[in-house]
Amino acid sequence: MEYKELISNAIEKDEVVKLLRGEGEYEVVVSEFTSDIFPTDVNSVLINCFYKQNGNIRDIEKIFNNALNDLIKGNASDVYIAVLYFDSCIFQEEKGKATFLIDKEDVSKKLQEKIHKEENKLRESVEFENGMKKSNPWNNIMNFNKYYEKKYGICII
Repeated sequence: MEYKELISNAIEKDEVVKLLRGEGEYEVVVSEFTSDIFPTDVNSVLINCFYKQNGNIRDIEKIFNNALNDLIKGNASDVYIAVLYFDSCIFQEEKGKATFLIDKEDVSKKLQEKIHKEENKLRESVEFENGMKKSNPWNNIMNFNKYYEKKYGICII
């Protein structure tokens, strides 16, 4: 897969949020050996479309942050996808692989507010653009939150 072309097309068409969702032509298929349900290969998209393009595509950090904020404003499925990207960002930062950093406090506050509004749906299930359903994403969100509270003193629920 040509990730630079993927992100360039998404930027050109103003469809970066669709790329984050894995919508249509932007779906990056997750390995069949993955034991969980994901809308797209979040880590591959983050690393290859954003981190590796830092320095190649102007304002890629801003483009990512704007798209992430737009996801947070979406429905329960979008919010869960935003949580997955937030977690991936933190993981990549901890590994020293992130070529830019997110504002964890700012993003966590936005997530917290929206997660609160979508809590009932997040406790049931969310359906992704590819038709796959994730049952009770709330459990993952709670586990992520425990880690963030302990390590960074931030809360998303």
